Amino acid sequence: MKPIRIVHLSDFHCDGSPELRTALGRLVDRAIDCDPDLVVVSGDLSADGRPAELDAVAAELERFGPIPRVVVPGNRDLVPSIGPPGEARPLPADSDLDFFLALEPALGFGFDDAPASSVAGPDGDPEVRFTNRFGRLDARFVDPRIQLVAVNSTPRLRSAELERAARRLRRTPEGALRVFVLHHGLLPVPGRKLRDGDLTGRAGDLLALLLELKVDLVLHGHIHRAHAWLVSDGHHQMVVASAGALVNDGRRDASFNEILVDGGRLEVHRRSVATGEPSILFQMTRRG
Repeated sequence: MKPIRIVHLSDFHCDGSPELRTALGRLVDRAIDCDPDLVVVSGDLSADGRPAELDAVAAELERFGPIPRVVVPGNRDLVPSIGPPGEARPLPADSDLDFFLALEPALGFGFDDAPASSVAGPDGDPEVRFTNRFGRLDARFVDPRIQLVAVNSTPRLRSAELERAARRLRRTPEGALRVFVLHHGLLPVPGRKLRDGDLTGRAGDLLALLLELKVDLVLHGHIHRAHAWLVSDGHHQMVVASAGALVNDGRRDASFNEILVDGGRLEVHRRSVATGEPSILFQMTRRG
């Protein structure tokens, strides 16, 4: 059977600047070069959830053409915020003045785009704004080889969403790869100081549930570090992979992850956006 190749992208924080637009274009070029079977984008596509930011990202993702895509929102996409990546603070919804003051001195790019919280019409609701461009917040992908279920973890992972995801995962075709996607992390990443909000609520209970559901692979963003863990409860093994970011990846250059599943072998590679070169993060032989 043909190997499964997934590219996992995350945390573009696209703000409309020429620099980030160029970097995003290069990232998509590198990902297309991988010839993936599936593209997963795990949130924080935008800097502030503004329509123009989301439109710019949607246009770049369209370049994948017929390759299936699963896109989940991040906190930046649904909750207007200020502050650098990793240190964002929610923006008061009723304060346009505070918004502009907080963004200063980054006001050089103009006043032509209103804060997301004040947008009227169909784009006024951040969830509608996102789904109009990228599809359902709880997207899924199913074929004979893959059962992928995604959830929205902003502002928190709701019980009803998790129950729906669990029902879908239990219907996974025999032998298919079970994949779970969210934006927020489940485990601390070495080299990254843990901040409030980095991990989804009750992360330990969620890990236990995903092991019980025999999930093979968990993909998330938000932490801005490429890393992978092997988690086991003694009965089942599961890989949890965190993607790097376009804006920064700790002390390294921007990156994305490439996952290869070939029979019982599962590999996670970090790919540099600057060079396209891969470096191995994880490899194992899967077992039930």
